[in-house]
Order: sequence, then C-alpha cells, then structure tokens
Amino acid sequence: MSDQYRRAQADPDEIIKAARRRARAASSRRRGLVGDADESAAPVFEGNLAVQPATAPVEAPPVETPAAPQRETVVIPRTRTETRPAPAPEPVEVPRPAFVGGILALVVAGIFGLLVLNTVINEDAYRLQELRTQAGELDQTEQALEDELANLDTPVNLQAQADLYGMVHPDKVTFLYLPGGETVEVPWNKE
Repeated sequence: MSDQYRRAQADPDEIIKAARRRARAASSRRRGLVGDADESAAPVFEGNLAVQPATAPVEAPPVETPAAPQRETVVIPRTRTETRPAPAPEPVEVPRPAFVGGILALVVAGIFGLLVLNTVINEDAYRLQELRTQAGELDQTEQALEDELANLDTPVNLQAQADLYGMVHPDKVTFLYLPGGETVEVPWNKE
C-alpha cells in the first residue's frame, strides 16, 4: 500500500490527554454554573442546570500517568440504523363524475360545433355551385336569344314579315335634311 492512502494513526497518549482536558473543562464549567455550596442553597435559574438544585463541586481524583504507554483499543459501538418501510403513497383521488361529465360534454360540444361549421361551409359551397350552374344556363339562354334575334334581323326574314303584314315597296323615298328643312325625293331602287 502506498503512503498516500495510509490513514494517520492517533497516539493513544494524546487521546487520553485530550479526554482529561475535556473532563476538567466540563467540571470547571459546572462549578461556575452551580457555584459554591456555602454561598447559597437556592436553586440555579440559568443554564443547563436550571432545574437542578445547587450541589457541592466534586473534584476529580488525581490522575496518575502510566509508566509505560499501553495501547488501548477503543471500540466504537455501531449504531443500528433502523430501516423503516417507505411510507405508503397517498391515495389517488378518483375524478368526480361531474368533472368527467363536464369534460365529456365539452368534447362532444366541440365535435358537434365542428360538424355544424363544416355543414354550413359545405352548404355555402353547394349554393355557390348551384349559382354557377344557373349562371351557365342563363348564358346559354342569352346566346340562344341573341341567335334568334340575329336570325329575325336578316333581310330575308324582314321581307317575309313585311309581306305577311301587307306592306309594299314605295315608289319614291323622301329624305329630310334637318338643318335647312329641305326635302329630297328619290325613286325606290330595290336595293
């Protein structure tokens, strides 16, 4: 094992000296809090010993230093860690029927609204298609009427209609010029 991974070992003499120092400091603190027994027999109202009556100080017996250091093994008791079972999970609340019903009603209303909107849009599309079809039919009717008017407007058809009503060609044609009011008569030339 390398030196860098070695754990530093404490000197047993140093451990003992440190424990004695702590014991002396604790007893001097206790004496300072309790005070001398001769001064007052009243209980202490401050500090850690407030609920205990005043007591006489106890001095620690003199400590003898051992001739040869003996190694003491310090056994640190292991504390058991209790394994507690994990707390039970909190109960899950079942959704209330009114809440679930409300959500379902919202979903159904949304779907119904979309269907109605789609129907209205499609209805307008059908109406537009009908109007386009009607416009096409009207265009065809207009074209047929224009063709019929052009057919009736031909000179041959006009001659036949005039003969039907008993009209005859005049012998002379009279032209009237408006600015001067003059009239000119010209013989009919069958053209």
